[in-house]
Amino acid sequence: MRSSLGYLKPYKKQLALGVLMLGLTNVFYLGVPEMLGKSIDALGIEGVGVIGTFVMWMVVFAALTAVTRIASRILIFNSGRAAEYDLRSDLFGHLMTLSPAYYRDHPTGDVMSRLTNDVQTVRAMWGAGLLNLANALIAFVTVLGRMLWADPIVTMWAILPFPMIYVVGQAMSRRIYGTMRSVQAELGALSSRIQEDLGAIQVIKTYGLEGVRRKGFIERSEKLLKENMEAAKVRIQLGPMLNTLAAMGMAILILFGGRALIHGDMSKGELVAFSGYLARLVWPTLTLGFMLALVQRGRASWSRLVVLQDTKADIPDGTGPALAPSKAPAKVEVKDLTIKFGDRTILEDIQLTLEPGTVTAIVGRTGAGKSTLVDALCRLIDVPAGTVFIDGRDVTTLPLASLRAQIGYAPQEAFLFSTTIADNVAMGYGGGTAIPAARARELERVIGMAAAADLREEPKVKAAATAAGLARDLAAMPEGLGTIVGERGITLSGGQRQRVALARALAAAPRLLVLDDSLSSVDAETERTILKHLRDVMSGRTAVLISHRVAAIKDADQIIVLDQGKVVARGTHEQLLAEPGTYSDLYRSQLDTEVAKREAV
Repeated sequence: MRSSLGYLKPYKKQLALGVLMLGLTNVFYLGVPEMLGKSIDALGIEGVGVIGTFVMWMVVFAALTAVTRIASRILIFNSGRAAEYDLRSDLFGHLMTLSPAYYRDHPTGDVMSRLTNDVQTVRAMWGAGLLNLANALIAFVTVLGRMLWADPIVTMWAILPFPMIYVVGQAMSRRIYGTMRSVQAELGALSSRIQEDLGAIQVIKTYGLEGVRRKGFIERSEKLLKENMEAAKVRIQLGPMLNTLAAMGMAILILFGGRALIHGDMSKGELVAFSGYLARLVWPTLTLGFMLALVQRGRASWSRLVVLQDTKADIPDGTGPALAPSKAPAKVEVKDLTIKFGDRTILEDIQLTLEPGTVTAIVGRTGAGKSTLVDALCRLIDVPAGTVFIDGRDVTTLPLASLRAQIGYAPQEAFLFSTTIADNVAMGYGGGTAIPAARARELERVIGMAAAADLREEPKVKAAATAAGLARDLAAMPEGLGTIVGERGITLSGGQRQRVALARALAAAPRLLVLDDSLSSVDAETERTILKHLRDVMSGRTAVLISHRVAAIKDADQIIVLDQGKVVARGTHEQLLAEPGTYSDLYRSQLDTEVAKREAV
């Protein structure tokens, strides 16, 4: 596993200065027990003035120790915070390169746990871990050197228990690493559970599943508690062991230092100073155990982050030149396209041409492969080279940003950000923000953040909202386009969410417009109104329209009928009705359903 220290390289000067401050801290600290020892030796021999001078120097050395210690913590901890920012930014940027398929296979809660808890644990390893490690090393070099210079024999006896600290620490740290990996894994699983339950709160309440889900949550929490208790048992053993070894050093000093004092080899002041030096070694020794535990926790978290970083994007970015800017409608060609998920064939030998400025409808029964086909056109799934072309260019050679800038995509499952309707629409052309203007003004007062733009009067936003059939709904909302839709658009109906998502796709003024059953949640009358507006919008651009309702796509220039991943028919509405098959069966069944509804009324 590669080292995490690469993230600290940009801040090596700041870290070096912090370590220098730590060195000065330990040097200045030596002056405190030194002056204390001289003060004791001067009692009854020197005058009050001499003792006062020693005391004054003690205060000076203590003040310098405090200043340099604070400076070292600021420099080292800030470096850790800055590296944490870089790490989290890199991870989030990497997550944005992964395809939707990755998030279908990996629980969102676990990914969030890695991006928050694991990153914070690694930062603690960089900050507190590095500080304690450097402090321990410098303390042992400076203080131990001073002790050896004063009395090598007493020093060697006094530090006799200290090598055992390293042995015990190493043995315990391996156990800590294993337990912390288990804790982080359980924490990720619990986070996934919480995220899923909160996202499905309406379903839980509808079916009265509160007790069932709470029981499952408690069981998962108990597993996390068990792993945490195992980790705590290991950690709490480390401290007492190191405390005992450190106390043994002080006991040995009293024994052998006392003998040196009795034999006249050491003065009272030197013995007191020696005890101060040894006390200075006790704290780094004790924190050594904390640091080892912290490093092992950080290593466990870092290993989880490395797995995330090493996850390869299954849709590689194209290395060819970007598409030239153009307002002309796109031409799309699909040649011999076959898509497989494992052993299952979703699309087989698809041949398709979308002429510039035409509307192509794709119909078929549920599971026929319609959504997979449009995902392939947008390259939301990986496609074989030489199978999908836009303006004569193989899409696998195009940079993803260049390709998707040509496309406006409104999926069946409309996702809205917790912001205003205007912001959600404006995101289609990169003009929106996830922070509503009202909240941004509050944040501006608190943290000096620039206020978000108010996009309610933006012409492109208003035009897209009208084309998507939102005018009547917006008129009934007090804030209109400035209405905050809540998390995932929860305050809107399903049909309203779909129309906002449609407006977002239209606002981008794309050369290729893809509507994946994006009107499935609206009633037939509203659908006809929207399609009437869309005819004007779709003129001058190529459009792909998926719908279960034959009435919604009967005016398309060509209709492609899919069945079990294959194109089984193509033509106009009239041509397809004239021949038996899937399309005519769908049309008649839907016609019979509408007649039955009218008769029932």
